[in-house]
Amino acid sequence: MEETSKIQMRKRNMKLFPTYKKLSWDYLFFYTVNFLFLTQVKNINPADVVLIDSFYYLFAMASQIPATFSIEFLGRKNSLILGNVLGCLYMVVVMLSHNLFYLIIAEMLSAVAFAIKESAEPSLLNESIPPTKQKSKIFGRISEKGMSSYYMINAISTIIAGILYEVNPYIPLILSLTTLIIVTFLSTLFIEPVKRTKSKEVRSVSQRKELREAFKFVLKSERVKSLILFSAIITGLFSILANYEVSMLEDLDMSASYLGILFAILGIVAALSTKKQEEFHNKFRNKSLITIGFLAAGSCVFAGIAGIMAKQHKIGVLVIIVFYIAKYFCAGIYYPLIEKYLSNFTNQEIDTKIFTANNFLKSIASTVVGVLAAFLLDRMETAYCMIIIGCIFFLFIILVGKFMKNRVGLKPEEYPKNEVKYDKIKEII
Repeated sequence: MEETSKIQMRKRNMKLFPTYKKLSWDYLFFYTVNFLFLTQVKNINPADVVLIDSFYYLFAMASQIPATFSIEFLGRKNSLILGNVLGCLYMVVVMLSHNLFYLIIAEMLSAVAFAIKESAEPSLLNESIPPTKQKSKIFGRISEKGMSSYYMINAISTIIAGILYEVNPYIPLILSLTTLIIVTFLSTLFIEPVKRTKSKEVRSVSQRKELREAFKFVLKSERVKSLILFSAIITGLFSILANYEVSMLEDLDMSASYLGILFAILGIVAALSTKKQEEFHNKFRNKSLITIGFLAAGSCVFAGIAGIMAKQHKIGVLVIIVFYIAKYFCAGIYYPLIEKYLSNFTNQEIDTKIFTANNFLKSIASTVVGVLAAFLLDRMETAYCMIIIGCIFFLFIILVGKFMKNRVGLKPEEYPKNEVKYDKIKEII
């Protein structure tokens, strides 16, 4: 009977996850117009908008440990519900905000929401897949299906948001809130994959012990440290570009509707590239992440150069778009790959802790670089900022690439035993 319920759980969760992911991965109807909404409707300085993102990552950093306890205490399913409810509250506060203080409160809500979701979602999927030698590929395929669908839906929603923004700037945010309410309902349909039988008191003591052991493992594991370090760097770059890309085109007087169409096309590029993540991995193997890093940093530098050219020559705008396409190609491949790599050799004891440690370091990196990005944007045009940021991250990627060499991408038998001690696949061998 217990085995039957476990099979039903796996079928339900694996089938539902791509649908949930394509609507919940990030805010639909929101990005691109959010920068315009804050600068044009709420009259926030562009540099302050970039700085607000740093508050988000600061709160995200502080939320990681509480988020882990929340997941272990409430379970993966209930944690998803909580995270999505907080996401709804975030959107409401943004719409009602009057000044920077309200927006900082909003970022706190969003940070806690994603701190919970970014650990609970991959963990729920990881624990819903049966232990098999193909588990990593199955995880990658399911996650990829959700992400690629998200990019396609986001592309359509971005066009709609850009058009509707010019009718009324609040309409895209209302649509975003509606989507979040639907996502909250979907999260209630999952079946909890990890059953807890311990009393609350025993569970609390056990959680603290497991958390200490897990973080000891993360600190000692060269493979996990390498992946988390790279993740922190590339996430920092992508978080800056999310605002810089819109800001540079706004400097060139591109309207909201045209921005919506452009970023919709870029979303389609990301969706199509997501489907290539397995092919990309097979081609570049343990150099996959570094290749993505170099392409992303390079596209940032050259887009900035094109932005300077575009002031004199309109063809510069087309060149900017080409390098934006390159960056979105990288992003589409990167996200499913890093989730798959981080979930390799894990079980229910360690997976949420690895995702938490990853989110923690990502938040630190994004907070620091966000402050730097705001500092630069307050003093020079966006195009020059992109060149400087791109060069800085190019150097970071070279350094982290040297650290990752011979630490990531090995066969399971090539890793020391302590690196794969949580490998759930060993249970079936």
